[in-house]
Amino acid sequence: MTARRALSSAFLIFIAVTTLAGTQQPREKKDDRPTATVLCYHIVEAPAAPKMHITRNVFRQHLRYLEMTGYNVISLRDLYEYVVGTRKSIPNNAIVITIDDGWRSTYTEVFPELQKRKFPFTVFIYPKIIGQTSNALTWTQIREMAEAGVDIQSHSLSHPFLTRRRHESFDDTAYAKWIQTELTESKRLLEKETGKKVEFLAYPYGDYDKNLTKVVQKAGYSAALTCDFGRVRPGSDPLRMRRFVIDDRMDFAAFRHYLGASNLQIADVTPNPGQAIDPGVTVISAKIPNYKSLDPKSVGMALLSVAAPVPYSYDSRSGSISMVLQDAISSLKAKYHRAVVWGNDIKSGKRVEASFVLRMPEPEKPLPPVTPTVAPAGAAAAPTSAAAHTTVAAHGGGRAQ
Repeated sequence: MTARRALSSAFLIFIAVTTLAGTQQPREKKDDRPTATVLCYHIVEAPAAPKMHITRNVFRQHLRYLEMTGYNVISLRDLYEYVVGTRKSIPNNAIVITIDDGWRSTYTEVFPELQKRKFPFTVFIYPKIIGQTSNALTWTQIREMAEAGVDIQSHSLSHPFLTRRRHESFDDTAYAKWIQTELTESKRLLEKETGKKVEFLAYPYGDYDKNLTKVVQKAGYSAALTCDFGRVRPGSDPLRMRRFVIDDRMDFAAFRHYLGASNLQIADVTPNPGQAIDPGVTVISAKIPNYKSLDPKSVGMALLSVAAPVPYSYDSRSGSISMVLQDAISSLKAKYHRAVVWGNDIKSGKRVEASFVLRMPEPEKPLPPVTPTVAPAGAAAAPTSAAAHTTVAAHGGGRAQ
């Protein structure tokens, strides 16, 4: 009887293990393919400083950071092709820059800065804004940018909320006619003025739903961008591409964090962060304790306040990294300057970085100029020290020498 029970128990255990093994789901293969972050700006250095505005200095700081610290700015077209599978790959740390609406600062502030760096970018314009205020773009400016290679795309005709639920006063027929005008008329006008094909849309206010994406596709758009935060991956829905919206509430630390950089530990930083640099110091250096976890080819260092990248040296055997400023130090006019060290983790491929602030010494105050004393008109001139000595000597009965 005992033998039967043991045999029965063993059989039940075998059945349970076999069943569990049969129902266990295979592990999903980790997707290590590169992703991209799409940045969304609106206004740079606006006179009235509205909500979506950032300053000229902040915008330039963002661009210097992207330019100097290992990010790769690609076109929206390249990202779209990657998403739908017609492009095999994009570089690591890929960034797409987009500007919404059609404000004049796109031409006066954004266009020259991105041209100087040879960064591709896309401007999403709603034609109803053009020429309406002194702060809006003109068709002449738009055509000039398009001829220079700037990607001009649609932001609808008049920048309204586009989803059906936002327009309860419309019946289905009226809404269908209205939405068709918003989507196709914008496309037609932009293509007419630029001579370039328009096939991308940015949803005004990020307002979209499943039904709207179908209407957008039928109107001739291949892709559309939202205001949903996140990275764009291969196989993402091209009609729901995510973006990272930037405004004046975001500081530089948050900007770097949202781009995906995790913290990197560094040690033995010289000069000591926060303390004034001693005169004559021209080398910035640090050590990376966990340097073996980083891809040596991805490690870099930059000083964001200089106009052009400064060469750095990295020793992959010790984790030491340094930068010799030399002539660049004369261009450091501000009091504080931010240095960044970065790299990619070997296992995850994710970016890690550290930053620290250098403080320049206070400039020496010049000595106040010596103002000579002018004797009043008609007064006898004061004797010089030599003359005074001679007079005293004469009065004392001595002979002047």
